[in-house]
Amino acid sequence: MAHSESGRTTPEILDVSMAPQKKSAAPIPSAVPLTIPLPEPLLLDIKGAARMLSSTTWTVRNLLWAKKIPFVKIGRRFLIDPADIRAFIAREKAEQMAA
Repeated sequence: MAHSESGRTTPEILDVSMAPQKKSAAPIPSAVPLTIPLPEPLLLDIKGAARMLSSTTWTVRNLLWAKKIPFVKIGRRFLIDPADIRAFIAREKAEQMAA
C-alpha cells in the first residue's frame, strides 16, 4: 500500500504485463474410462432375457410358453440360458432369410 499526499493509504497498481508468467502445465490427456467386462451370468431371468432381446417381458413369456426358447423353471422363476437366446436369434434370422 502506498501513502498519498492526503495521508491515506491507496492500493498499489500492479502492472501485470511485467509480472512473471507461470509456466503452463502440460495438458492433461483425456481420461479413458476403464471398462471391466463382467462375466456373463449362467442363467437370465425374464427381465434379463427381455433386455438381451430388446423386447418386453411379456414377449419373452410368450416365447417361453410357445416353447420357442428353452428354459429352466426353479420354483416360480423361469430362467433362460443366454446361449439359448443366441440360438433363437440365429434360428429366427435363418427363417426370415429363407422366406
